[in-house]
Amino acid sequence: MLRKIFLFLVVMSISASLLSACGGASTDSNATQLLTGLNAKAKTLINQPGWVHVIEEIVYDTDKENRGTLSNGQTVPLVQTVDIWYHINEGKLVYQFVWTMSSQDGQTVETIVFMNNLIYNLTTNISNSLNPYSLKSLDYQFAAEMDDFINNSGNHPVVTTSEVDGKTVTVFTLNEQLDSPRIDEDYTQPINAIGSIAYFDSESGLILKLERIVTLADGSKRMFYIDNITIETGVQPPLDIQLYVNGMW
Repeated sequence: MLRKIFLFLVVMSISASLLSACGGASTDSNATQLLTGLNAKAKTLINQPGWVHVIEEIVYDTDKENRGTLSNGQTVPLVQTVDIWYHINEGKLVYQFVWTMSSQDGQTVETIVFMNNLIYNLTTNISNSLNPYSLKSLDYQFAAEMDDFINNSGNHPVVTTSEVDGKTVTVFTLNEQLDSPRIDEDYTQPINAIGSIAYFDSESGLILKLERIVTLADGSKRMFYIDNITIETGVQPPLDIQLYVNGMW
């Protein structure tokens, strides 16, 4: 589960159901430049000394009952809330963080703390070394995914501008038909097509939402993964987060 902090699952989606007032969608050969500009805005915003708070509301739709089991026997649920507090130093590097996953009923599933160049998994009692690092843009590796999509398929993303919850949002949609059906442990049927949709705040550049959808052998579409993301800067953590990064747990 620790990889969830740094890497986003590269599985995919193709649905624009959230768009209530779409602009004219088009295949955009300038999508990479546009995404680079949005990420540059976000990087400037979040890479400042202080705290960055991220909340992810995550839902998986698979044929499995859960996302696996931790080494201590704790089951990882399909519906999760991930709450992350990043502490950034004067060198604009993350030197502390607290990462917590909770279930739908609010029960803590896993807690990870980074301090003093060590990551402590308080749930599984495992620790590893880690140097302070740049938070970059928090786009969950979508820029790399989009580059791979363009390079591998030779196609360009569909880019749409829309209004969502009063914000102007730039939406990137990737869609790929697989050369042959893919077997995946999450589904009883093979997967024929994959896709991704990423929603970015056009003003701040911050990512707002990620969707991954698969098309199964019978033609049905499943929302493998949906992640609603809230990113706050210039905020102060509650007492329990401060206690964690001071080694008090």
